Amino acid sequence: MTQPAFPGGLSELDFVEAYCYAALRKPSAAADSALRALVFADTADRPLLVGLIAQELTEAALRLVAVFEALSDRRYSIARSLMRPLPGVEEWKAFVQYAGTFSPDQMVRELHLPEDALPYAETLRSQPNLADYTGLISAAAARNGMLLVPRFPRHPAPAECWFAGVGQEGEMMAASFEASEQHAAGLADVTGDLADIAHGFLRSYLHTRRTAGRRD
Repeated sequence: MTQPAFPGGLSELDFVEAYCYAALRKPSAAADSALRALVFADTADRPLLVGLIAQELTEAALRLVAVFEALSDRRYSIARSLMRPLPGVEEWKAFVQYAGTFSPDQMVRELHLPEDALPYAETLRSQPNLADYTGLISAAAARNGMLLVPRFPRHPAPAECWFAGVGQEGEMMAASFEASEQHAAGLADVTGDLADIAHGFLRSYLHTRRTAGRRD
């Protein structure tokens, strides 16, 4: 039996639309939910929720890279590109370089998008210090990535969390981050920005595809 080309038997364009609506927006929605839950959570559970937000930031970052790669390299179907495994930390590092050096106009041209994508390119260009998240993304996206919360008898409320995992060459990957509510709010904000940028870029592409040839 022939397997469907895309999940659920969706057409190419319908798959991209479903990806845009759900896969790109999920990290932001999940991070916001975890942030709201953190306010009322037990002290012992709060670091776990901060870790969840950090994990959603990682997914939002790598899905933005996936959208960037799919739109900038049109030799392949956008849908097929988005079906590939998520990019890794090396692709994230390269993307950070592009984001920090391309003007918004250059970014839109690189992605072959119309002018309605310019506000999202401007938001991307205004992001401060995206490279600061590279260590976190490296550890959270590593093989056997795990959240660790050190527990000490004299400090029942941990001040930091760790992500740890195994890199491509078998090396240990680890990154720490604050377990505070304030830091969690900052991570959630960045997650929302990255998810919105990816969603805006792909939605601009979809609008162009859906309206191709239409006369207003």
